[in-house]
Parts: sequence; C-alpha cells; structure tokens
Amino acid sequence: MKKWINILGTIGLTATSTTTLISCEKSEKPNNNKEENKPIIPTPEAQQPPENSNWKLITNKYIPRDTGWYIIVYKSFNQWRIEKINSSKNFGNETGYDMDIIYKWNLNNEPMNSQLPTINEKTGKITNWKEQKGTK
Repeated sequence: MKKWINILGTIGLTATSTTTLISCEKSEKPNNNKEENKPIIPTPEAQQPPENSNWKLITNKYIPRDTGWYIIVYKSFNQWRIEKINSSKNFGNETGYDMDIIYKWNLNNEPMNSQLPTINEKTGKITNWKEQKGTK
C-alpha cells in the first residue's frame, strides 16, 4: 500500500511541476486585451428629415445663440438618446452632450415631446419622424 501511495505522489508531483513550467512561458506578443476586446460601436449616419418637415439637419456641429430649438442625438451609457435644447440657454459647443447629430426646429415655438422624432436606442437611427400636425 505504501508503494502505491508513493507512486501516486510521484506522478502528482511530476504533473504539477510540468504544468507550472508551461504556464510560466513568456509570450512574444504584448497583452493588448483592453484594445482587442473593446467592441467598436459605429456612430449612426445623420438622416435627412422628410420633405416639408419642421426639422433641419445641422452639419457644422455648432448651435448658434438664437431663440431656436434643437435636438441632439447622442450616446450615453450604451444607449442612444435624444435631447431637446433651447439655444438661448445652451449654445456653441458647451452643451454637455456629444454633438454628433443635430437638428434644428424651424418654427418659433418649442416642439412638444409628441413632435420629437423617435430613435432606436440601440442604433441611434431615427425610426419615426412623426407627422407634425397643425404645423404645415
């Protein structure tokens, strides 16, 4: 019985020492796990509003100081959101949001939430421009 325990102990020590040697081998490749595993999430393309819409696409990524209303499509905590902005209070590049996609409301009144476009929270694409009733 002592011989069997001795043989099993020897086999166990041999297997353990070989495994340790293999795991200590240095890799030639640098460890860039943070870069390689990071998913690339594309920014959606800005969409042109439909004809006769009260929204206008702003391409220069700058909100001038005027009395107009704007919406910004931006990403926050892995979800795309839409934010309504009064340019008499927030203007220029200091809105606190990424200025990826900007639309201007062409009327003088504040757009109601029912008049804001609907976006897909996962892709950022506008799924419904919503008919602007009573504004045509």
